[in-house]
Amino acid sequence: MPAWFISMGPLGWPLALCSLLALALLLERLSVFLQLQPISEKTLHSSAAVCRDCSIQSCGKRPSGWRYGLALLERHGSLPAEQREEVLGCWLQEERNRLNRHLRVLQMVGVLAPMLGLLGTVLGMVTMFAGIAEQNGPVTPALLADGLWQALYTTVWGMLIAIPALAAGQGFSFWAERYLERVQMLLNRCHLAFNGLDLSLAETVQSAPVMQWRAS
Repeated sequence: MPAWFISMGPLGWPLALCSLLALALLLERLSVFLQLQPISEKTLHSSAAVCRDCSIQSCGKRPSGWRYGLALLERHGSLPAEQREEVLGCWLQEERNRLNRHLRVLQMVGVLAPMLGLLGTVLGMVTMFAGIAEQNGPVTPALLADGLWQALYTTVWGMLIAIPALAAGQGFSFWAERYLERVQMLLNRCHLAFNGLDLSLAETVQSAPVMQWRAS
């Protein structure tokens, strides 16, 4: 065993397990998010054309991501608008669950690791002071520094595990929400196109009156 691992005492193994779990979850989530197909502004504003060409070109064979949502909308285009909204809502919820999978576990590891490190530090300091109390000779600063160094080692490793785990968990959560917001915007525009409405007309007709909607 390496000397740095032995110096962490009995909490070295739980911290090692936390680090391996955090690394595995981070790499697994990163592989999922890197496969997401971004939605450009051009695609968003030409959503009616993209939705019309979905079943012919881009969404024909094994669509994924937002293209799957467009193919799903095109497949159920003959249904009433309310039923199409329910289908798309169920798919968006499944997509949200898929993207947020394991993120809570990653954040839990980020919270648990520094607590384990702090527990290791407390146990190390208890052992250090117990050893000092048993000595009959003078207590030197070198002896205190050596004991404190070993006691604080677990806290350092706990923080090194927690910071990337928490940052990755929050970053992936923000990434998922931003992606799903744009997917929902695209699907809403395509849903309007299926109903014979085009949101881009509001950009070309500048003189059209603005209607204010009031909640009933």
